[in-house]
Amino acid sequence: MTLRYGVVGCGRVFQRYHLPVVTDHEDYTLVAACDTDADSARSVLGAAADGVLVTTSLEEFLTVGRPDVVAVCTPNDAHTEPVLAALAAGAHVLCEKPLAADLSQARRLAGVAGADRLAVNLPYRFHELVPAFLKALPEGPCEITLTFTTAGQRLWRPVTNWYGDAARAGGGALVDLGAHALDLLITVFGRPRPLSCRVDAKGVEERVIADVEFPAGPATLRIDRRSRVMGLTLEATAADGGSTVLDLRRGEVRSAAGTVTAEDRRPELAAIRGFLDTVAGRTRGRTVAPAQALEVQELIAALYADATCDQELTL
Repeated sequence: MTLRYGVVGCGRVFQRYHLPVVTDHEDYTLVAACDTDADSARSVLGAAADGVLVTTSLEEFLTVGRPDVVAVCTPNDAHTEPVLAALAAGAHVLCEKPLAADLSQARRLAGVAGADRLAVNLPYRFHELVPAFLKALPEGPCEITLTFTTAGQRLWRPVTNWYGDAARAGGGALVDLGAHALDLLITVFGRPRPLSCRVDAKGVEERVIADVEFPAGPATLRIDRRSRVMGLTLEATAADGGSTVLDLRRGEVRSAAGTVTAEDRRPELAAIRGFLDTVAGRTRGRTVAPAQALEVQELIAALYADATCDQELTL
């Protein structure tokens, strides 16, 4: 049976990540889209808009469109209403990270009735090279560094500029890219203890250096959302200087034992694919539960709470 798929929020995130996956999935048919700007939504959907209900009304989206599965790709501060409404209607829901711009709303979503039908788009824990990285890790304590750099809005060009509004986004680079980075770190090394955080601006920062402590050793998270290069690298260095590197941009694990190369060139789609396949009954265990996403968001909130500002901060 083909499942009915709908989306709330037809911006760049949906266009770039969700739309290609769902339109290529044989178990799903795109039936409805809800956005505050219907004309913009039709433009984003392109040829996929044929036969699709496009509306500005969430109620019409749910009652007329009747989606079995809903992707919530709205700005961070607008996740709560569509997630709750879709769950109440009986749909399975994939919410973009973070759960909400506000931590209290994130906790509300994580504890809502029907949360077993809710998943969050945090893909890098499912990267095919994570097992190879774990196998190659040095024994004993190590120093951990994760560096995440991207060209930000110079490349991204969001449909609406809500990323620059602290109230709507819930923060800057740490909540945006740091959610992915911290989820990957927690998957590999377990739950950390927050130590310190420096940002280049209060409210919506573009650069972050955060320090946390894992059982395996100290970790430094470096994020630059206005870099001239794009990269996502996790490195663990042992006391003897030997290192193991997970390079997600190149799709490699590098260690003294050699190099392991990934086959999947679009690892950022792993959580979307896993969610759709799980709901369709093709696989299991490839979704991020809201409680797991909340753990990441609470860590981010703790780092923000003690953050100091350094406008000259560089990585």
